[in-house]
Amino acid sequence: MKTCLLMVTAIALISVATLASSQTPSSKPAMPPGMKGDYETIEGKILKVFRADDKGARFRAYLVRWKDFEVVVSDPLGTTDKKEGDMITFMAQRLEMPFGAQKVSILHFLIMDMGAFRKR
Repeated sequence: MKTCLLMVTAIALISVATLASSQTPSSKPAMPPGMKGDYETIEGKILKVFRADDKGARFRAYLVRWKDFEVVVSDPLGTTDKKEGDMITFMAQRLEMPFGAQKVSILHFLIMDMGAFRKR
């Protein structure tokens, strides 16, 4: 359980760092030792919206088409309010990291629209 929590925390930190670096004109952030990854930025049409609000906390995610797959794009800060049919820009991020003696390859999707966050 601790290992899983550590991996999720590492992914979240790398995602936020990558997102932040894409908002400023600087070089890519250095990966921790043993990790490698890359990303691409894509625009896609929202097929379905997932949302929840509870005691002021928000969750937002969007179903979009990427290559030949339907994937869920996360909004980890819950700052967007898109609707079905809207276009969003998102990042497809691939990470490879050591996990004991093995390597784990992860693919996840993160919204790039942070404009709503800046307006608050």
